[in-house]
Formats: sequence, structure tokens, C-alpha cells
Amino acid sequence: MNLFKRIIIKSAFVSAAIVTSSIALAEDTVVLRYNQWFPSQHWSQKDGLYQYFEEIEKVTEGRVKVQPSAKPIVPPTKNYQAVVNGIADIAWGPHGYTPGVFPLSEMVEFPFSVNDAGISSAAYWRVFEKYFKPAGMHGDVVTLAVHVTSGGNLHMKDAPVNTIKDLQGKKIRVQTSVVGDALKTLGAVPVSGSLSELREFLSRGIVDGTSLSDELLTGFKVDKYINYITQIPGGLYSNSAFVIMNKDKWNKISAKDQQAIMAISGEKLAVRMGALWHKNDLLARGELKKRLGKDYQIASEELFVGLDEAFAPIREQWLDKATAAGVDGLEAMRFYSQQTEALEQ
Repeated sequence: MNLFKRIIIKSAFVSAAIVTSSIALAEDTVVLRYNQWFPSQHWSQKDGLYQYFEEIEKVTEGRVKVQPSAKPIVPPTKNYQAVVNGIADIAWGPHGYTPGVFPLSEMVEFPFSVNDAGISSAAYWRVFEKYFKPAGMHGDVVTLAVHVTSGGNLHMKDAPVNTIKDLQGKKIRVQTSVVGDALKTLGAVPVSGSLSELREFLSRGIVDGTSLSDELLTGFKVDKYINYITQIPGGLYSNSAFVIMNKDKWNKISAKDQQAIMAISGEKLAVRMGALWHKNDLLARGELKKRLGKDYQIASEELFVGLDEAFAPIREQWLDKATAAGVDGLEAMRFYSQQTEALEQ
């Protein structure tokens, strides 16, 4: 065989080896499809989840990558089930968008419990690990984190809410069914709808106001419709949210990389998301106070007491739901409170 032929054959073998190596590398890389339903430029995405996704790729040395969808794979109300069924591989969203499906998560939706969403998120993760996960919550997915959002206030268009009587007859868009049930007992008319529908609700007068964290009010650019805000210390409610992965896709990831991913997930991810919420909520609150002046007020004692009384029977109902799910609800609530207080010190 002459020299020219030997060079050609050797080159062919090298090329084949490179192609084979590239194919093997591609096959070894697990790509996770993330359901991008929330605005991609919102800080919860670009400063929160996207950075987490980058860390996943880094700690797995590129063997696991997360790819946000160009448009929503499913709406947020079907987020969880889409991951269960493998339509999406990874998702983030509120439990409250599927009322009744996650009764245990309602524990953090009660009022006056979230002063710092970062701290409360750490406490919530510990509750999930100790009580809710053993009871089967999220049993059909891999849970990367659960966290809470900053507490919601009352945001009104045309008149402030100073007393319980001011709520009567007012149509208020609510974030969760727990809040809706409580406001209904006080004479308000709760209106359900997604955040994307809120602008239309406010601009067309379908609602008189809404209950949100201040950050979401400004983040979704609907604050221009709001002229009165009543701040509820600790929040009228908080949202419970999840970050989850499809089990089959998780099982395609090596044990080494699973361990690396969980090392940056759990309480660390919960705190990351909650702390970002707290930080941006404080910034939004400052902007709103500057614009509204005296029309941004703290709830009176009368209003505070009235709201607490409205939620009392709903708390009792939740304790029954927790018992039915195999959880000592009172013990879980006490543990949540104890962990929050310990972390605040």
C-alpha cells in the first residue's frame, strides 16, 4: 500500500472516531424542556430560574442542560400534570392554579405569615421534607424546590379599604381559592383569573381591585390602574410554588449528576426564589409608596382582626384536609412557625 493510500485510510478512521465520539456525547447529554409560561424577562426567570439552570449545566459538566420553550408548552394551570405526563420535563408555578389538587400547600396561603419570603421559603421546604413529602405530596414527580412568594396586599382602583365594610360588594381578583373563600364571607365578590387576564379585568372595570404582592402588581405593569393600596402586615396570603422534574427524565440522569443537581436544589433553591421575591417586593413597595403617598396605608387593627376572623374557619377546614392526607396539620403549622422564627434570629 503506498503512502497516499495509508494517509487516506488513516484520515477516514480519525474522522469516523470523531463522528462516533460526537454522537456518543450527544446521546449522553440530557436536555430538559422547561415550560416557559411566565414572562422570560421577569426577574424570577432571568435572575432566578435561568441562573439555576446554568448552574445545573455547570455542576454536571454539560451533561444536563435545561432548554426553556420558545412559547408555553401548556398553560400554567396544566403545568404540574404536563411534567407528570412528560409533555414538559421541568416546570415552575403556583400550586394555587389548580385549586383542591394540593390541599397541603394551602397551609402557607393563610394570612400574616410571610414577612420575608426567603426565610419563609426555607421553613416551608423543611415542612415539605418532614411532613408533606412523606404523606405523598408530589409523589409522581421529582421535587427540586417548593417556596413561597411575598405576601399579598389589597390593591384598589377607586376607593381604599380601611374597614371590613369597605370590602362589601367589591369585586376583587384573587390569587388563590383560600383568599377567595375568606373574602366572600366578608361580603366581597372574589373573581378568579390568571395574571395575564388581570390587565383586562382592571382596564374594563370587571374588578374593583386585586390582591397581589406589590412586586407582581408592578412586574405585570398593572399598577397604573391602582390608586389605593392597603398593606397587610405578613400578607393577606402567600403563594405556594413548586419547581419539579419528570421522573422518567430524572432517571436518565446519572446518579453522580443527580446528586450534583440536588446539592444546588432543595432549600438552597427555595431560598433563592423566596429571597428574590422579597428583594423585588421591597423595591416595588418603595415605588408605589412614592407614587401614592398617603393612599398607600397599613391595615387598621379593625381590618386586621376582621380578616383574621374570616380565615379562622378556613384554617379549621384545612386541619381536616391535612388529617385526611395523613398529616398532623397543627403540628406542621407549629413547625413552620418555629422554623421561621428560628431563621429570623
